[in-house]
Amino acid sequence: MTTSLDWQLEKGETLLWQGRPAPRCYTFRHWLQALIGTVLFLASSFWLMIGYHLIREQGLSSWLLALPLVLVIGSFLIGPVPIILARMRWEKVFYALTDRRLLVRNRLLGQRTESYPMNDFQGYKTRKYGKTLLSIRLSFHKCPPVILECIEHPELFIQRLPISGS
Repeated sequence: MTTSLDWQLEKGETLLWQGRPAPRCYTFRHWLQALIGTVLFLASSFWLMIGYHLIREQGLSSWLLALPLVLVIGSFLIGPVPIILARMRWEKVFYALTDRRLLVRNRLLGQRTESYPMNDFQGYKTRKYGKTLLSIRLSFHKCPPVILECIEHPELFIQRLPISGS
């Protein structure tokens, strides 16, 4: 649980639950993609270094560096960058459930709060990360699904939902 945030509740609205993702889970939830990207980054960096050395020593055309350079940039963007961005974004992610709405702050830039009416709530699905750690995908009638990532002790949230999900 987090300390009380300024959720700007409507008149008569009651806060039932608030929380935020577990930091390590949220940051490393796509660890396999980051690992593959990092290995590809290291391999393509080595290829780029060898290519650059061959061009300098043997006078080959510099266009031979195009493919390894593209791989270095691409693999860096799918490897280490998402972990860095997730860690920076974690500081801005908060969730709250009221008797009327689900509120989500999930912006790296800005302080906008998304609101989802619980009257439109249809159900939920979970993805387990540990004994007391889940991501919860909530379905709403008129909105795209909302995912609350890496919630510790999710039973505290789930028991306050208006209907049982699956």
